[in-house]
Amino acid sequence: MLHTLGIMQIKSFLGGFDKNFCYLIWCEKTMLGAVIDPSVEPVQVFEFIEKKSIILDKILITHTHHDHIKYLDDFLIRFPLVNIYGHEFSLKIFDENRYKGLSHLENINIGESMISALLTPGHYADSVCFWNIDKDLLFTGDTMF
Repeated sequence: MLHTLGIMQIKSFLGGFDKNFCYLIWCEKTMLGAVIDPSVEPVQVFEFIEKKSIILDKILITHTHHDHIKYLDDFLIRFPLVNIYGHEFSLKIFDENRYKGLSHLENINIGESMISALLTPGHYADSVCFWNIDKDLLFTGDTMF
């Protein structure tokens, strides 16, 4: 499903271990994009990125349960310059040159759009929700299980 929200575009992909969602978000002006939770077989995501000429530069992780990061390595191989963003105290160790630990209310740009990190431990100690205040949009991972 494709959603248009001003300059921020969103495409959802359903699949993975437990019917997880993976989201591709991008700025329509700059074509810079991010994947939220690489939890689905990535071929369809890769094809969509290529078709739309999206420049993937970020992967946002809502938490480090296996099913939400299952295809992370596939993305890192396909997009070697992409950086990973998640909780500042991640329970998984990532490459320190590629991982950016986020603090509560820290902002991340997706082109000309901004996403704020909301640290939401509960479902898992390193849970993060990603919030776009302009569009009143929240990516929750399993926080709203």
